[in-house]
Amino acid sequence: MSQPTTGPHFLVAPRDVEGDRAVLRGEDARHLAVVLRARPGSPVSLADGTGTLYRARVRRAGDEVVLDVEAAVAVPVPVPRLTVVHALPRGRKFDDVVQRLSEVGVDRLVPAVSVRTQVRLDEARGDKAVRRWRAVAHAAAKQSRRARALEVPDPVAWAAAFPPGAAGAVLWEEATVPLRAVLPADAADLVLGIGPEGGLTAAEVAAAGLPAATLGPTVLRTETAALVAAAAVLTLRGRLA
Repeated sequence: MSQPTTGPHFLVAPRDVEGDRAVLRGEDARHLAVVLRARPGSPVSLADGTGTLYRARVRRAGDEVVLDVEAAVAVPVPVPRLTVVHALPRGRKFDDVVQRLSEVGVDRLVPAVSVRTQVRLDEARGDKAVRRWRAVAHAAAKQSRRARALEVPDPVAWAAAFPPGAAGAVLWEEATVPLRAVLPADAADLVLGIGPEGGLTAAEVAAAGLPAATLGPTVLRTETAALVAAAAVLTLRGRLA
């Protein structure tokens, strides 16, 4: 694709793109047709969530929007791939975490339950929260024109969120080593751990299996620490300018 995509950006399922034809359905179709008042010929940017971007134009707008695909390009998986493990904060602060980390380019955000997590989700509340977080990630991917939406899996216990042998760091207010000093230079996958409002216990830091690091002399709110740490890592590793 010689030119970047133009027009409003939407994510579609791979099955909804076939050859030179694509279809938008549901709320996204309503948004494009009714809210944005798209007409035949209007430019639209599409991503299928697997890394392919499409430049398209509206053929027909209605309950479903049919589009003509003009060009496609495969977007490589970014390196390093960044996962943030975030202990659940109070209230709906995690919605903001999802939105901001999606915008900055984090690849995966794992909601975790730690010792000092003050949020306790039963099955019904947990399912509802996960659906909301994924909807926020979807909307943020549209706004920031991502080729792949931020992945948000189901919540897990803190220690279970870190795969064996992972590379990265846990942000901890008692750490003295700067984040940049503990990041490996050549890891294809990096993991950052962020605690809740009450912080992490020493045992939880050890359970993550990653070095503890600091962002500086000030103590940040948990949702601020997540954004600052992710942006720092993505900048240090060349994914952000």
